[in-house]
Parts: sequence; C-alpha cells; structure tokens
Amino acid sequence: MQFNDHTKDNVSPLVLWGHWFTFINMLLAMLIATRFLYIQGWPDTLLAQAYMLVNLVGHFAFLGFAGYLFTLFPITVLLPFSHILRGVGALVATIGLTILAFDAEIFDHYRLHLNPFVLDIASADIGALLDNPIVAVFPIALLALQLVLANGLWKRLARVRRRRMGIPVVIVLASCFIASHLVHIWADATGYRPIVAQDDIFPLHYPATARGFIARQGLMEEGEMAVPNRIAPSSHQLLYPLTDINCVPPTTQDVLMITIDGFRADMVNQQTMPYLMDLSQQSHWFEHHSSASNSYNHGLFTMFYSMLPSYREPLLLDLKGPELTKQLHRAGYHLSAYGINQAATPFDKQTWLQDFNVVPTPVDDVAAEQDIAISQQVISHIEQKNGPQFNLVSLSAPAYYSTPVGEVGIPTVRADKSLNHAQQVLFNQYRQSLHFIDGQLQRLVEAAGENTVVIITGTHGHLFTTDINADSRANFSPAATRVPLLIRWNGQRPRAISHRTSHYGVVPTLMTNLLQCTTPIREYSLGEELYQPPHNDYLVIGNARQFAIQTERAITVIDNRGAYRVYNNNYKRQREAKLDVPVLVLMMEEGGRFRSH
Repeated sequence: MQFNDHTKDNVSPLVLWGHWFTFINMLLAMLIATRFLYIQGWPDTLLAQAYMLVNLVGHFAFLGFAGYLFTLFPITVLLPFSHILRGVGALVATIGLTILAFDAEIFDHYRLHLNPFVLDIASADIGALLDNPIVAVFPIALLALQLVLANGLWKRLARVRRRRMGIPVVIVLASCFIASHLVHIWADATGYRPIVAQDDIFPLHYPATARGFIARQGLMEEGEMAVPNRIAPSSHQLLYPLTDINCVPPTTQDVLMITIDGFRADMVNQQTMPYLMDLSQQSHWFEHHSSASNSYNHGLFTMFYSMLPSYREPLLLDLKGPELTKQLHRAGYHLSAYGINQAATPFDKQTWLQDFNVVPTPVDDVAAEQDIAISQQVISHIEQKNGPQFNLVSLSAPAYYSTPVGEVGIPTVRADKSLNHAQQVLFNQYRQSLHFIDGQLQRLVEAAGENTVVIITGTHGHLFTTDINADSRANFSPAATRVPLLIRWNGQRPRAISHRTSHYGVVPTLMTNLLQCTTPIREYSLGEELYQPPHNDYLVIGNARQFAIQTERAITVIDNRGAYRVYNNNYKRQREAKLDVPVLVLMMEEGGRFRSH
C-alpha cells in the first residue's frame, strides 16, 4: 500500500499515541492482576517476593506489547485516522482487561485460568461467577474510562513527546521481563520452590526453564537440579495432613508389599499366574481395582500418599513424607525398599522413601534376572528378622516382557484379533513374563510366612507396545490403569470384593486395620477404606502432564492446557460427547480440601 506524504506524517504521532496508550493499559492490567497475587498469597522469602513483583511488571508488559503489535499497530498502518484508532483502541483495551478480570474470577473459584475445559465448567456454574453487580457494571465503566484516556492522551501527545520518557520506561519494562525469566531459570534448576510455585499464577505465563542446557554445559549436575534449595521454606501450597494422626497399633504384624511394574489385570488367570490365583482363594481379592495413574512413579505416589497425582510435585518439593510410613516408623517397624533404587529420584528418597532403608538394586541388563536377585535380597532380609518389618518390593519384568534365559514358560495362545502382528507377539511374551513373576511371588510369599500381611498389586497397567513412555503417557484406558490387588490378612477369611476400588484406598486400609488409627480418614486421604463401597462415582487418574476422570459412563482425559477428549468405557473416542460438569465440580471441590487458602 502506498501512502502520500500527508498520510505518512500522520502515522508517526499515531504510533506514539499507541505506545503510550498501551503503556497506560499495561498499568491497568497490572492493577487488575494484583488480585492473582492476593489469591495466591504473599511468599515467605524476600527473593520470592521480589520475583513476584518483577514478574507481574514484566509479564503484563509483554502481554500489553504483544496485544498492541497484533491489534492496534496494523490498524495504525492500514487506517491512519486518529478518531478510528482511538475508538478501536478503547474497545480492544476494554475487551482485553475485561477478559483478564473474568480470568481472575475464574482463578479465584477453580485455581485455573481460562481454557476450553474451564469454560465448560464455568458455564454450569455461571450463576456463582456472575453473582456480583460489579460484574455487569465493570465493562461499561471500563469502556468509558478507556475513551477518556484515549482522547485525553491524544490531546496531550505533544507534551508527552517533550518529556522524553519513552526510553527509560522501555528499559524498566524490558529489564523486568528479562530478569523474571533469568531468575526463574535459576529457580527451576535448583528447585527453589517459593519461585517455582508461582508458575501458574498469571494467564498465558510460560516462564523459561533451562535444566537440560545447564546440565549439558556442566554448570550443575542433574542430581543437584532435582533437589530443592535447602534454605527454601515450605511453600504451604498443600495442608497435609489436615490434623495430627492418632494411631495405637495393638500388635505389629510384618508386612510384605509387592508392586509389579506394568501389571495388567485382564491378563491374570489360572494359566499365566496359577500361584497368584490359588493365593487369591485364601486372601482378599479385589476384582475391580485400579491404579490412580498410568505411570510408575505416580502409581507409587498415590499408593503411599492417597493423594491426587497432581499433588506429587508440591509434596515432594516441600519434602513431606507420607503419613503411612511415618506411623509405621513410630510403631517400631523397620522399613526396607527393594527394586526402587534405580527408578527413585532424589526427591523420592528424601520424601516418601525417607523412612525406608533403600537397598541398592542389583544391576542386570535383563529385568527378569534383576527381579530374581531382588527376590533373593528380600528373602535373605526376612530370614535375618530383627523386629517388625515392612518390606516394599518392586518387580519390573512384565513391563519389559522379560523372562530369564532358559525359561520354559507356558504354551502360546491365539491373541485377540484387534491386535496387530507385533502386538500379538508382545501379548504372548507378556504372558510368559507374568508366568515368570508368578514364580517369584511364590518364593517371596512362602519366605514371608503365614503370619505376614501380604499385599500384591501393580503400579499401573500395561499396553502392548515397545515404546511405553510415548504410547502410554496419554492413554488412560482400562488396560493402562486396571491392576490386580490381593491382600492376605492373618486369621481373616478369604473373600472377593466386587465393588470398585483404587490405590487411594491402600493408605486408609492400612492405617485403620493395621495401625488402628482413630483419626478420620478424610484428614489424611482422598480415598476411603478398600472394604467400603466408594461414596464418589468417579475416579481421578493422572500423571505429570494429564489426568483423567473415570465414571461408569465415560473416561474424560484432560491435558495441562485444558484440552479434553471423551472416551467410552471401551476407550473409543466419543467426539460429540461433552464434559460431565457436575462430576468435575465435585472432583475439584473434593481435591481442594488439602489446598491452603
């Protein structure tokens, strides 16, 4: 587009007006955004407080500049008329700040920012969100203010130009933006929780991280990056437990808990695991049990904390161990963990494993051979008993389709026709691995003796694929989450439990039945005792990136950006299905019980 000289002369003051009008609205956005700071709460450390303020200025300066660049600047070039630009600028600013104010309202209710998932929830709760006369008046008053600011600035533009404040303002705003990201890089690398905990305060906030870069440059070891700063106080993001726990165990029975990585419930039968099936006839067998995750670490986390998978990071970074292991330790148990060493992060060893003696895992390239060595470690430890024991054993052969060299195994069978050729091979190899693990279970249970409480379950289910991490991360199908659960209590009659249970119920069951804790379960758990039918008709399953809500009707998978997909119980995508908003609201209310406010 060609401009004549007169038009070109008009563009320069319009651009200058646009810059200062944007700056004024940056200040208004920062003022509105202080509500996010009020909701989040003031940090405990001086560094975190300084970061919060610098981040407030830098982030909304960036959003304001981006908004100008993509809205007002093109209009300035295409339609260089001040009366048009002022009107459009006032309207755009009003819309932007109104959305920001509504996002703050959403954040106050749900601790989430605007996205498709939240909008669906908010639509069902719109009455509570708009139950304030200010909500209706705010956009109108804001538009009037914007028109006054736009016209007043245009009339005083020459005076503003003479003061030459542009460069200092740009330097301050740019410095805040750059400084906030540099400080966050350091905080993320060192695990400085008071700063990292602020990542989700502001909308459209994506702070810079550089863990991989720092490690590659040799500036810091990977282990150091995983350990939170020792001088950082607790973030107080979660209140866990809600009160002191009172337990008075009458006796101290030994406990053997065996978790199997990738233990798929629908593959367990008399042919693949004859010993386990026979043992189930002498024990409590939970017919419809699920892990609370589709990943190893989050599966263990939910089993020992009885908390949502999304709570793993704040609890670990605050170095809060599970109440279960604390009470076991107080009751005089010697806690030992086998097969955990290689998979456990430094956070794990300082939090949920802090009460355990973590026995080094024998290193072997073949997972089955490693499991044999782990089983022998456990058996040797049981034979050298010195006081009550709680032994946690993690076996992993099925997750890698592993069997020892020379294993005879069981006959192959015809796989389901829905599996492709490669999956059919993995199907039968997985059966062989289960049969091998069955033999290790027999060794361990027989060594433990009849007076030991035995718990056998899986960390999560299993998909027939060789790329477990990539293929199963977003898969919350029954195959990926349903796991067996067996509990053998000394002196109790065997029975099958047919109602739905999950890993959230393991902690309450052990606390009430083994340790005789009298504190209400709701004070330390999001689950309920395994022997009681659940009072909620949903189950939350998750990992570090996504979570799913499982009901009798559907499985809804939601990622960290708020996008969601709905599946039926056969895990077939239902593209026209909508969120079950009442269930989501109940889930958020229940999960929010442990959040500090």
